[in-house]
Amino acid sequence: MRIKIFIYSLLIFLLSTVSLYSQVVYEPLNSSVYDFLDRISQRGVIEYHDFIKPLSRLYILQKLKEADAKREKLTILEKDELKFFKKDFNLEYSLEKQLNKVSDSPSSFTKYKLFEKDNYNRFRIFSYEDPILKLNFSPVVKYETGNWDGEHYYHLTYGIRFYGYMGSKLGFQFRFHNNRQEPNIRDYLWNRFSPNQGFDLSLSDRSRIEYSEVNAILATDWKWGSISVGQDLMTIGYAKSGQIILSAKAPAYPFIRLDIYPNKWLYFSFIHAWLNSDVIDSNSFYPSTRVRPYNTDRFNWRQKFFAQHSLTIRPLKGLDLTVGERVIYSDRLEISYLIPLMFFDQADEHLSRDNNFAGSNTQLFFAVSSRDHIPNTHLWGSFFADELTPEGLFDPKTQYYKFGFTLGSTIVDLPINNLSTRIEYTKIYPGTYRHFIPTITTESSSYLLGHWMGDNADLIYASLNYRVLRGLVVELWGQYIRKGQESLNDKGYGLPIEPFLYGLRKNYTYFGINIDYEILHELKANIRFKSIKESKQKSDDSFIDRTLKQFSVRLSYGF
Repeated sequence: MRIKIFIYSLLIFLLSTVSLYSQVVYEPLNSSVYDFLDRISQRGVIEYHDFIKPLSRLYILQKLKEADAKREKLTILEKDELKFFKKDFNLEYSLEKQLNKVSDSPSSFTKYKLFEKDNYNRFRIFSYEDPILKLNFSPVVKYETGNWDGEHYYHLTYGIRFYGYMGSKLGFQFRFHNNRQEPNIRDYLWNRFSPNQGFDLSLSDRSRIEYSEVNAILATDWKWGSISVGQDLMTIGYAKSGQIILSAKAPAYPFIRLDIYPNKWLYFSFIHAWLNSDVIDSNSFYPSTRVRPYNTDRFNWRQKFFAQHSLTIRPLKGLDLTVGERVIYSDRLEISYLIPLMFFDQADEHLSRDNNFAGSNTQLFFAVSSRDHIPNTHLWGSFFADELTPEGLFDPKTQYYKFGFTLGSTIVDLPINNLSTRIEYTKIYPGTYRHFIPTITTESSSYLLGHWMGDNADLIYASLNYRVLRGLVVELWGQYIRKGQESLNDKGYGLPIEPFLYGLRKNYTYFGINIDYEILHELKANIRFKSIKESKQKSDDSFIDRTLKQFSVRLSYGF
């Protein structure tokens, strides 16, 4: 109870007493503006930092303004894209001018618009604006039909989305949608072993699945920082084929996020999140009054959390160096892990009395990003360590380490304008993300928080991406995965550690074509084709192969 009072008091204090500069609304992770800013930053047009996403719409506006000031460095297509994105961020542009007291009050505007262009010439289903409240509302609709391994399916998503600003202090956003898919495709490659976001099922049988998703955030910022509380997804890293540190694989979870940026060369981030352990508390059962043929006892799940902080230093334009630490802990909320500057590993030793069976799961990560130091090129690397000690690295008898890394590069506008080439390599050693205590694995709702392919695997990914015209993108991609036995149960805890790719192996070869067209703001059409060859090793070292193909067409609004 005291910890809850502490959290509420801290949030109220920050929301009410800080000298506020503006509000925060985060741009969804699937927004095409991220790719646009990433591309032009690789040519040195803007300085851009996207290690942790989502980013705020006001930050993105600043980057669009930087690009607008250097229009002579943009291609003809990029100028069209810039014009398109600026129209979507005109509300933030007007808000910024009001906060800086360089524009008139919007009270002369029409307060609400329905199925027409808003006060900034951008079509919206519904918008509202007065001196206190700014609000944009959209329905969320997506229909996808396709074929998976010879079986026809459809997926329907529907719901609502809105975001806006309240006065000069508060930004808010909300998204809710239901999903229905027929039939229920149970193939492991469909959802579990793929980058597709996981979900908490509300209904599942042989003919269909249904589930709901909700994201909601309240946030504010001031001159040198921001704080938000909500439920959403975040990613950490630069890779497209999957993030080893924090990915969007698991369903959305509640969190508190603090970002501090005292100057241009220093950035600090703190996140505390509430996860789903999927582990039942065996001491929590007590009877309910409902009588059924099956057990109706009331029970609770074991509580699960993670806390994470990172520090990014920018010694040169385009160069970001990041070091961070995370702890995954369970059973009860610990105030030590709510302190942004706490050394989590030392706190774990104190709280557990240095007993491994009473402890938490502490992790380290590092990242480096270099943009335009080699012209038109983004080079990056990420390193994630679950367990790593000097004595466990080199002695063959005591080798014991659990870590993964990603190296990648993107080249834009070479040899022709509007063409992007990407290559990535990821390697994850056995036992990474796993833990012998089931409540402190690197998972939420039984989905990995890190890279979707899991431990004891590596991946090489390559793609060619060509922008035909504003909003129309054609991408060819391929990847190859080798995966050994996963280190479940007691596997992966002996000395020396099992070698990389131990056990019977599976190889996966992917080839795909994506055609995406953002017709209007929020209105998108997508065509996808993907071929997967799976090779499973047998005990006699031979392989059994199968090939699956997926083709889909999707139309969406509000995503």
